[in-house]
Amino acid sequence: MTSGTPAASAPSVVPAPAGRISGDVWGNGGSDAYHMQHYRTIDNTMRPYPEIAANWAEAGITADKWVAFYCGTGWRASETWFYAYLMGWSRIAVYDGGWLEWSSNPGENAIEVGEDAVAA
Repeated sequence: MTSGTPAASAPSVVPAPAGRISGDVWGNGGSDAYHMQHYRTIDNTMRPYPEIAANWAEAGITADKWVAFYCGTGWRASETWFYAYLMGWSRIAVYDGGWLEWSSNPGENAIEVGEDAVAA
């Protein structure tokens, strides 16, 4: 799973506890729940694909892996999925339920709090 939700924004974005899906990798996003500056330029156009791919590669997010994007409610995950799609990645998905759905059942779904993981 690749998170696009700023950790500090989760409680203010959706009525859900702070945290993230266990084992996810931070895929960047923005400074808060309303911005995507890691994916958009100052004029709100898409950043160049090589820049996005390089940022993902630093986190261990690569086209040869299965990648499921998620965020708080789905819009940021959909945007990041679209970037991967345009780059020709074939093993991608969006977890459209996002953090809101996942965190609603902590007894069944593993949740982590603290430093984000980095993929191997």
